[in-house]
Amino acid sequence: MTADTRTALVIEDDDDIRRLLEIVLQQSGFTVTSAIDGATGLEAARGTDAEIVTVDVGLPDVDGYEVVRRIRPDFGGRIVMISARSTDADRAAGLAAGADAYLTKPFRPRELRASLAEILGADRGDGALSDTLQRGHE
Repeated sequence: MTADTRTALVIEDDDDIRRLLEIVLQQSGFTVTSAIDGATGLEAARGTDAEIVTVDVGLPDVDGYEVVRRIRPDFGGRIVMISARSTDADRAAGLAAGADAYLTKPFRPRELRASLAEILGADRGDGALSDTLQRGHE
């Protein structure tokens, strides 16, 4: 991979939401790998060089919080939890598990881009990345 290649891993069991995440990330310049359940996501996360991983809380096999707890110790990138669960306790549990951000469903693509720009741009002070994520590739 070149230094300009950005990668992302999407762990999401809902086909429509997974596809939306893939599209938004691809439009923002990421190469995307996807997993449809927690076990597959954990396997894909091993040794990944992804900058970002999105994890659904309500996966069918392994709870999303547990997926994040297992990924976080060896993963240097950013983790965004995505869930229909929207209480303060849910958000706190996601952040305590090791997520960098918690986004509730339903969400708009613009909201996802803004969230990604915030957590990734803050890492680098990279205004160009932030602008690309907020606009998408036009």
